[in-house]
Amino acid sequence: MYKYKIVDEESLPIYGYKIHISATLNNYKDIYNLLSPLLDDRKISYKYIYREEDVAYNFSVRESPANSGKYFTIYPENDYAFRNILELLYQTIPKNMEGIYILSDRAYKDSNTIFYRYGFFREDLEYLEKGIPTLLGPNGEKWQDYQKPYFNLPEWIQDIQENTFTKDSYLARNYRLKTVLSQSNGGNVYQVDSVTGGKKYILKECRPHIISFGRVENQTLRKNEYEISRKLLDCVPAVHETVTEWINQYYIYEFIDGSDLLKSTKPYSIVSYHRSNKELNARKFKSFVLITKELLKLVEYLHSRNIILNDIHPGNFIKSEDKLYFVDLENSYEYGNKPAIGLYSVISLKEWNSIDGKVSDCHKVGNLLLFLLARLHVKSMNDLSQSSQILNSLLEEFGLKTNFISIIEKLFSKDATASNILKDLNEIYVYQIESQHSLDEFLTDSPERSFSITEIINKKLVNFQRYENAKNNHRLLQHLMHREKNLGLDGLSGLLILMKKHNFDCDVIDYGINIIIEKLIMTDNGRMVPIESNLASPYLNNGTAGFIRALIFIDFKKYIDLIKELSEGLITEFAQYADLWNGMLGIVDTLLELYSYFRVRKYKDAAGELLNTVKCYVKHSKVDKQEYLYVLSKYMELGDGELV
Repeated sequence: MYKYKIVDEESLPIYGYKIHISATLNNYKDIYNLLSPLLDDRKISYKYIYREEDVAYNFSVRESPANSGKYFTIYPENDYAFRNILELLYQTIPKNMEGIYILSDRAYKDSNTIFYRYGFFREDLEYLEKGIPTLLGPNGEKWQDYQKPYFNLPEWIQDIQENTFTKDSYLARNYRLKTVLSQSNGGNVYQVDSVTGGKKYILKECRPHIISFGRVENQTLRKNEYEISRKLLDCVPAVHETVTEWINQYYIYEFIDGSDLLKSTKPYSIVSYHRSNKELNARKFKSFVLITKELLKLVEYLHSRNIILNDIHPGNFIKSEDKLYFVDLENSYEYGNKPAIGLYSVISLKEWNSIDGKVSDCHKVGNLLLFLLARLHVKSMNDLSQSSQILNSLLEEFGLKTNFISIIEKLFSKDATASNILKDLNEIYVYQIESQHSLDEFLTDSPERSFSITEIINKKLVNFQRYENAKNNHRLLQHLMHREKNLGLDGLSGLLILMKKHNFDCDVIDYGINIIIEKLIMTDNGRMVPIESNLASPYLNNGTAGFIRALIFIDFKKYIDLIKELSEGLITEFAQYADLWNGMLGIVDTLLELYSYFRVRKYKDAAGELLNTVKCYVKHSKVDKQEYLYVLSKYMELGDGELV
């Protein structure tokens, strides 16, 4: 992302004050033309973001709040040079030039573009603690340099500017922060309570100059949501007030107490079904149909007010005890207009941006229902038939027969309307059938090849060479392991397997295992491997199954108790994906591995249930048949022996 202009690397300190120059998407080229010759002439070291697409990324909601706006980074040789360069820049850059406020830094004087912070200029193994650059103060104080969305100096370092008093805050006087609901470079979303009365509200923060997509600023979308919400009387959070404070705008709405659509429908979707209780499955399915009715009524209401929802996905709906709400109208628009941003996601296909808005909403609701009920979605209109067949096969696998797919097919029709489809919901039926729990149709085939774990890892991991190069440098190895973002076989677990295979020091491997253990999160199924925030994965590629395979491969006896504990996260009859590397087949393969060691019946029983589920995808060519046959053959070869 960066182009470096380092004059003399040896003359630069390892850490110290650095300077950041901010900009906006409208003026960054002017900033470059102003600064680049100035810094080059004075032989000052710096780096800058030089590709337009990378500038747009850094200035957008996709960038981390602590890193956004850092267009130029200037590296002074010492504190004296730091102060001189700051003042030179202050005299050079016009005061009226705008820039993104850099949250990790402090602005210099009244400048909108000149910022500074204290930190490391480069990594040095001597200053690393668990992969984080760390300084120790004169009295044993510790300061770590990691991304922080606020200005932070070591205790023993004096700021170059006087502290400024905080101005009186209307928000602080009237609202009490309860929790941060979501974080974004464009502005966070908070739950707050009113100081008088304690009523709950949602506060949406809006930072200026941050781009959403294209050249549309996030503040434009937040204002759009506010204006549309004021026109609606139902099905959306009621507007309370808007406040301008510091450089930000804040939009405040009444709080809706409930769960998002993914969480609220999970107890009624195939994710929660059990083959042994068809009657319960049928009741759950009927509850799902009732929520579908609520969803279509909500869409019907907004369409009757000529509002297009547009950004339809589970997190944008909240289900309270008695009602369903649409809670994110940033990308909504009035019927007859065009959306500010063309949306694209697993729910929203690109081509739906250019069709009638109400029909587009219906298509997205159809895709949403596929996802909520069975974690399916169409990637093109040609996928609908295949997805319909898989959905019916899955429902039959759990003992249900229904015509619900007709609702989804009508939502995908060219003349779909929420009102007409609501009427059709009255014709939906569901009844119990004898499900076919048989793998016989595939038993006559044999796999043409194997899919061993080490073989898969060798193909997927392209960065193992750096570990081999550092094989005898334990400190560097520890640092590299801390930098791995992925924890499954596509990351640290896979690397640990290769380290064991290539005879790396056992202490180094154990160190890596402990890194993963410290990051495990608690779920309803016990501790599992996280993939982001509080989400966990059961799969081989990025989750718990992959970590279990690493523990088995590295030292089964040493980690036997942890392996047993983690195995509980794999006991399921359904998961979102179906393949070997990233889906249910990988879970089956791991359950069979556990069964071969422990001879515990629940592992093989769970493997059999998942194989029957994956069979539905294989029949419709949504899973590699060779992968399925490979895992199925292992299942058939394992005799029961002594079962616990």
